[in-house]
Amino acid sequence: MLPQPGDVLVSRPAAAVEHEISIVSQPKRLVCARHDVAVEKGRQLAAELHVDAWLTEDHIHFLRLASFREMPNAAP
Repeated sequence: MLPQPGDVLVSRPAAAVEHEISIVSQPKRLVCARHDVAVEKGRQLAAELHVDAWLTEDHIHFLRLASFREMPNAAP
């Protein structure tokens, strides 16, 4: 499974200390110096947007951190 447009992506560019937080198919939104802070902020943003949060360090392999998508047939 891969990130979809609108999902939140936490990534670390090669040879960089900082992590970028972005929405797939949009420019980066935030930069965090610490991995744990970037992951938490990415999860929070995904929860607000009701999308999935992903982590990558090479833009080839992706790890889903959390899913906040609403199920279309979920009972109230």
